[in-house]
Amino acid sequence: MRGLPPQIMPLRVVVQADHALVESLAEQTDRFILSPVESNLEIAARVAQADVIVVDVTRNPAHALAEMKNLQLKRPLLALAFKEQVAEALAAGAQAVIARDSSAAKLEVAIAAVQKGLTVTEPGWLGAAAHVTTVEAGKVVDDNLTPREHEVLILLAEGLSNKQIAAKLTISEHTAKFHVNSILQKMDAQKRVEAVVRAARSGLINL
Repeated sequence: MRGLPPQIMPLRVVVQADHALVESLAEQTDRFILSPVESNLEIAARVAQADVIVVDVTRNPAHALAEMKNLQLKRPLLALAFKEQVAEALAAGAQAVIARDSSAAKLEVAIAAVQKGLTVTEPGWLGAAAHVTTVEAGKVVDDNLTPREHEVLILLAEGLSNKQIAAKLTISEHTAKFHVNSILQKMDAQKRVEAVVRAARSGLINL
């Protein structure tokens, strides 16, 4: 796959959403093998040997939630929803719920995060689902980042590479890499995605 080290295998992602979203995600990254599905989520997930399942709850809420609840194949489940649907989506088995109109870059980060066992929601959304006991408590991150590191973190959340961050901030690629490594160290994160998710869950940034 383009841009992936040979030891990193792409994630198999089954997506029950409109084709425009699937196409935008395919254009955003080559980290995933995408399998669009219109119906019978269970069969599609099994045939594709899905690592992650993505469901748009907003298109047909009753049907989507029922399919999520009835899934026998236990895989990380990401729901695209409106804020008022977050409790239902979590109760139906979603480990993560983000806004339906999320960018492809944001969706890429969320998919990678939920596959690693992290919980992802929009800022303030968990308050709407406080009664759902299956929600993991986020790891609190101390806000000890410098102003420049905050800028870099925001660009990381947009899916930018070190080279792109350097161009955006008019700094050298070496300096951008230094800031990224500093962020990972301060946030006790091994990967960029992990740092972004922890920052979002702690309120340092808005995805």
